[in-house]
Amino acid sequence: MRSIYLLLLFCVICITCYAQTNHLPKKSLRFNIGESTHGTGDLKGISFGTAYTHYLKKKLSLEYHFKGTIHDDQDTYLLFVNGNLEQDGSVRTTTAGFQLGSLIRYSPLRTLNHEFTIAAGPYGRYESSSLGSNGYAARYPSPASPIPRILIEFDHSFAQRIYNIGYMAELSYSYTFKKRLFLGMNIAFQNDTNGDAITHLGFLVGKRF
Repeated sequence: MRSIYLLLLFCVICITCYAQTNHLPKKSLRFNIGESTHGTGDLKGISFGTAYTHYLKKKLSLEYHFKGTIHDDQDTYLLFVNGNLEQDGSVRTTTAGFQLGSLIRYSPLRTLNHEFTIAAGPYGRYESSSLGSNGYAARYPSPASPIPRILIEFDHSFAQRIYNIGYMAELSYSYTFKKRLFLGMNIAFQNDTNGDAITHLGFLVGKRF
């Protein structure tokens, strides 16, 4: 008798899993935004993007995405004369870029409501920075200088606009509500041929269909 009950329970589980698998969406479209760091973490900013996903199997899918990043920082150089601020010679840096890429996604957990995904893949990136790769030097005036001014010496021996290729690895989790709308979070790391290490941590929202 116990064997019959176990057999019935096994059949119910198999039927439930099969029915759920057949009703899982085959595609999804998402948007994401969050905080980001660039380089060693000294440049902070935001990342944003959109991605289209096509499921090949229940746990395996391909993603095609467009992403953008904007990072900025400031090195402060202030000159005071007789206790009063004479000059703010701070150097402000902005680095921004956008990229197109794809990810191979594996979802060890995927149900009608929950999905946890591990993904990795290549991308191509365009980037522009207001600061040259060789940086700059700040020179304060001597006490005897007739014109008290901070001088900033730049060294632009590399191109401002850069094209490169790289790789990205991502972990994400999402919860699907009614009408197949979902919310989630993702964390990602990427690196490229220019040595630009960029991290992403943010929220995502989308729809499955």
